[in-house]
Amino acid sequence: NSGGGGKPLISVIVPFYNVDRYIEKCICSILRQSYENIELILVNDASTDNSLNICRKYARKDTRMRIIEQPKNLGVDKARFRGLETVTGEYIMFVDSDDYLPLNAVSILYQEILSSGADIVEGGMCRVLDSWGLIKKKRVCERLEIEQPALFQDYFISFFGINKLGVNLWGKLYKKGLFDKVKLKPSGMKMGEDLLMNMYLFPFVNKYVVTNHCVYCYRYGGLTSRFNPTLYSDLKKQYYIKMDMLAEYDYRKGIRSTKIEMCNIFCSHLIQMYRFNKSEQEINLFVKEEKQSGFLDEITNEVEYHTNSFLFLKNGDIDNLLEYCREMAERKKLLRTIFRWVSSLLRFV
Repeated sequence: NSGGGGKPLISVIVPFYNVDRYIEKCICSILRQSYENIELILVNDASTDNSLNICRKYARKDTRMRIIEQPKNLGVDKARFRGLETVTGEYIMFVDSDDYLPLNAVSILYQEILSSGADIVEGGMCRVLDSWGLIKKKRVCERLEIEQPALFQDYFISFFGINKLGVNLWGKLYKKGLFDKVKLKPSGMKMGEDLLMNMYLFPFVNKYVVTNHCVYCYRYGGLTSRFNPTLYSDLKKQYYIKMDMLAEYDYRKGIRSTKIEMCNIFCSHLIQMYRFNKSEQEINLFVKEEKQSGFLDEITNEVEYHTNSFLFLKNGDIDNLLEYCREMAERKKLLRTIFRWVSSLLRFV
């Protein structure tokens, strides 16, 4: 599948659901790439807004684009896998439908993967902090070229609570052959599903490159605007999946950070419950169930860590833990109010 001056075809997968505010910018940023030999696969996850019409408008103008329809709303993970089934390119990229790419993003990643022979190239990203794209914050790492066995020994830890490499799917270019080696299945989870996909691929990666160019513009929702009811249960399931993975690969050094990460998730969930005004009864019931099941003992067992929230949790000091989480929730509410106020002022700048 070569075209565009003999360059290989790159497949870009974009699952979308009700993003008519953002999808146009996303599509345009991909179709206008300086690297032209791409196929853009848009997977409609049963949108009910104007997203699909916007996509069709562009599909009529550009033959490099095609739209796949999901029969009903099945979530981003299954939509992404549906796109993966249809790729014909030698390389694969994932873009989230509310984000967009700088003009040379694909070209930069392709040059890196070509010159290094890596299986995955990860680029830097730029956080867009407001809906007008005025406030941008770049996060660019130093250039890294990592091969086995150091890649596995030192960087597999990234999936277990220690940030060394990006665990997300976006901002990367993958060799298609990597997906052929690993029999991946959708997890169906709404959160952390990209981490799982990368975690399963990682042991099969021979070479990984991080480039210091910004290749991705990520819209930062930052302070979540609504309570996510499946977040905790998804991340708890992932805790067990990660523990199984650590056992399978005898990667013992990931155990402590995975447990600490789960403790932080537990406390974050409590903070969210307070932020979104869940009743004391509901909050107490949640804590009681997790404690009685033995889960809180499991995630604090044989681990030392010196934050207030962790110590409250480890010592079973639930009253102080709840007080701490309540205070953090109030602080987040205040931050959100300030953020909204600053954003509304920006409209007039």
